[in-house]
Amino acid sequence: MRTVYSLSDLMPNGPSVVTIGVFDGVHIGHQKIMRTVKSSAEAQNAQSVVITFDRNPEELVHPEASPRHITTLAQKLSLIEQLGIDLCLVLPINQEILNIPAEQFVSDTLHDKLSAVELVVGTNFAFGKGRKGTVDMLTCAGRQHGFAVTAIQPITVGCIPVSSTSIRGLLSAGKIEKATELLGHPFSLEGIVVPGKGLGRTLGYPTANIRPDEHQIIPPGGVYAVKVILDDKHWPGALNIGSNPTVGGTETTIEVYIIGFSGNIYEQQLDVEFCAQLRGEKRFPNIEVLKAQIGRDVDRAIQIVG
Repeated sequence: MRTVYSLSDLMPNGPSVVTIGVFDGVHIGHQKIMRTVKSSAEAQNAQSVVITFDRNPEELVHPEASPRHITTLAQKLSLIEQLGIDLCLVLPINQEILNIPAEQFVSDTLHDKLSAVELVVGTNFAFGKGRKGTVDMLTCAGRQHGFAVTAIQPITVGCIPVSSTSIRGLLSAGKIEKATELLGHPFSLEGIVVPGKGLGRTLGYPTANIRPDEHQIIPPGGVYAVKVILDDKHWPGALNIGSNPTVGGTETTIEVYIIGFSGNIYEQQLDVEFCAQLRGEKRFPNIEVLKAQIGRDVDRAIQIVG
């Protein structure tokens, strides 16, 4: 997949089948849209194009209420590439981009640079200054500029509408399996390994302390069965989010015991895929009881992750 990070670097190249969106999480609804883009592009001998943003526009418009990311930009681009998309245009969120009228974006970018033959979006899609780029507006613009508009109906799993908002709610509640179902892939926390207090080592379970992206959503305190990806190898793990109340801790940390692994990995990046919540955060009466529980947590993580 070719990735371009500004409108000025986007050279005329078409014909194209295009979709536009934040696509946080690249969940099964987003995947349906992108697979439609891919199949339609192949049928029309065109390139498949995703236009997205380097962050949620709400971070600039309403920073105090902006939601946390489900995926980092790197994770989002990787998931888009796995769907076979040919070109991804990543627009930086700034006032200049937000002030572009939808009509101008359609003319300058979709028509002039991408030679769009089709635009695929969700039925509730809107973009551009004042969010005037609705499906109805785009359909009219498509007649003028020679592209079709395909509106994809939203997906519901059970009684839950699939959206980035609903998935954030599930993750915030620790409902990892249901969030995974709606995502269509595991929720993954990306972070750098930093020095910790060494408590896990004294208990016989040395952990890697992770400093995640400051904007990524963090599940609630507790212990989780995870899969740790390090140097393209996969390891089962038991991850703890919490303040270690048994030993009087007050600062929330994220630390993972990588089962079967030993070695110095400070300053390396880990990608941790969440499989299930094993239990909530708990204060134990003493260290021995805590150590016994960690042993049971590790056994359960092995059973779940393999």
